[in-house]
Amino acid sequence: MSPVSRGRKGKKKGQGRGSGPAEAAVSAGDQTDQDAVELEGLTEMMDEVVARIDEFEQVDEPVDGEYLAAGLLAVGYGESAEYREAFARLFIDKALELATPGAVAFLRCLAGLTQDPVREQANEAAGQLAADGVVAPEWVGELDEPVSAGEFVRWPDTEGSGATLFGSFERAGRTDGFLIFVDDDNCGAAYDLAPFVGEGLAQARELTDEQEPAEPEPIDAKDFRWQVQAALDARMMHDHAARELGVELEEPEEEDSIPHEVVEVVARARLEVLPAPTKPLPVHAHPEFELGLA
Repeated sequence: MSPVSRGRKGKKKGQGRGSGPAEAAVSAGDQTDQDAVELEGLTEMMDEVVARIDEFEQVDEPVDGEYLAAGLLAVGYGESAEYREAFARLFIDKALELATPGAVAFLRCLAGLTQDPVREQANEAAGQLAADGVVAPEWVGELDEPVSAGEFVRWPDTEGSGATLFGSFERAGRTDGFLIFVDDDNCGAAYDLAPFVGEGLAQARELTDEQEPAEPEPIDAKDFRWQVQAALDARMMHDHAARELGVELEEPEEEDSIPHEVVEVVARARLEVLPAPTKPLPVHAHPEFELGLA
């Protein structure tokens, strides 16, 4: 389980990310011919949202529902709060329109993965559907149970170029968590983020302990949160910059791998249950990018 490079250099594509559905979502009130093109793309995307919400009725465990919802929320990866909230509002409106058990499940997962005002809006929408008699799948009740901290471990790289971090969490008797590989030679950015659930989480912990050359170092929850947030923030900045420069990032090597930006949505939500760090997160200075991320 030692860190393995995912080849983040990518390849050149068209310069700049250009306009997309989010721009239409933010300013759909002032339509031009270009707006119409963007809204057509938005309509196609919302068809995919409907299909995704339908999948919630096939889910058996809350964490599976969270990753389904994260797949939609990841559309705003690396963008401003306004950008992300615009999409979330569209998703909430679509769930209200569908008014199905899967829609209630989606809204509840959405609320658990976001902050206000999106969280409040999603909870209100779920409550409205419940009041209208829409019954959520049974597993949705487990989302009411608190998420608690588990074990947090760090394996330093013997060459001093990074570390492997492990964190586990528990809710309603179920465990989940993740391994994250940090590259100190690249601003401390995360270059692999692997989620695990249940027995797979325990096996990942044991296998990493066997394969890492360094001894594991237990770390407290506050420090774990700081280290992971710093690594995720650096990775997000680098990925955003690559897209702005027209670099197409490579997909994960394993076909069944969950994309980094999807796992990050769930990971950041889990970090919220841990004590907030008292020291500030590192500031990454990349004047050549001039991103101004919010």
